[in-house]
Amino acid sequence: MRNNDFDSDENEAPLKSVRTSRREHRSRRIDVMRELESGVVDERPIKERFSREFKKAKIKRIKNPVENIGEENCVEGLVLEVHRRTCEVRLSDEKNALSSLVSPLSSTVTAMYRATTSKTLGEFPAVGDRVLLGLVNDADDEGDGVGSQKYCVVRVLPRKSELKRPGPRDSFYKQQTLAANIDQVVIVASVTQPEFNYGFMDRFLLAANLNDLPFVLVLTKMDLLPNGEADLSTDIRDFMKIVDKVIPVSVKSGDGLEILRNELVGKSSVFSGMSGVGKSTLINELVPHAELRTGDVRERDGKGRHTTTSSSLFDFPGGGYVIDTPGIRSIGLMDMEPETLAKIFPGFFEDDLFTCKFSNCKHLKEPGCAVRAAVESGKISEARYASYVRILNSGK
Repeated sequence: MRNNDFDSDENEAPLKSVRTSRREHRSRRIDVMRELESGVVDERPIKERFSREFKKAKIKRIKNPVENIGEENCVEGLVLEVHRRTCEVRLSDEKNALSSLVSPLSSTVTAMYRATTSKTLGEFPAVGDRVLLGLVNDADDEGDGVGSQKYCVVRVLPRKSELKRPGPRDSFYKQQTLAANIDQVVIVASVTQPEFNYGFMDRFLLAANLNDLPFVLVLTKMDLLPNGEADLSTDIRDFMKIVDKVIPVSVKSGDGLEILRNELVGKSSVFSGMSGVGKSTLINELVPHAELRTGDVRERDGKGRHTTTSSSLFDFPGGGYVIDTPGIRSIGLMDMEPETLAKIFPGFFEDDLFTCKFSNCKHLKEPGCAVRAAVESGKISEARYASYVRILNSGK
């Protein structure tokens, strides 16, 4: 074989370049929000736009939502409800130029948040948020306003606390904020019909602990127990030992309601609970103007029907707020490592002092595990340990 057998012939036509497929070019697209979250780009993210053939990429800078809105046309407000593209906001400054356009009979306006605004903010507004509203004049936008003027959420102000839940699997927002700027978490559980759910309570207790929020357990339907607290189940008694405060109540007889009212005055309290535990009935009793829908427990399975579909904020008589959230199965523990969950799970260690032999112990089969030893001796209940294992194996 001659050495020049592989040499190209000068008279031959040059080889044509293979056209790259569209799928191969997709990797060149920039996901702005993921880049923003990772800190790769600054607060003014950019996005790359390609032609149909993926040639001549154009760099476009995303507009800052406050660029065309002067500060004189902005006002702070409190988010009362959140919908798909709008939220109900109560204006906080009646003397502001913006609030002067609102009817004197009501200081609540409907404000929209555009898709680009939400991405720039990095978060959807949540009930309890303090937001900055601006006036925009855009005929293409949909929303309520005064004439052609409409209200737009310009910025979500810094939060002092929040309660999160996992977002939909196909959503970019892996976590969604149920309520913001809260002082305490009030979880409503029924003593029976439906039965006490350990896993649901543990998830909320974990979230409250992570945000340094007091956890108040309200036990409803006490009138269904002939001997009162003496008839409480073992699971409920076990859980009562690790929460900040327990308030047994009965809306039917009125027992315990005054104690609960005193606990809520002057505070922003987020209420949650499984369907059918009587949360909406309880809030209607505490906040008469709430007028929440209520439902009965299904006879075939003893479970409740969903009546609360979205979070709402109500003024509490005497001062403070009550934030009603829908009954949910889980809240935001997605980013927690298994080793972290093993160390902070409520009720495992006295004074939060980790006593297992190995620092990465997950309390499953590891030698020298103080938690499993406590379960075997009866110091930690089987139900508490089973709840931990379920949360650990569920991927949080």
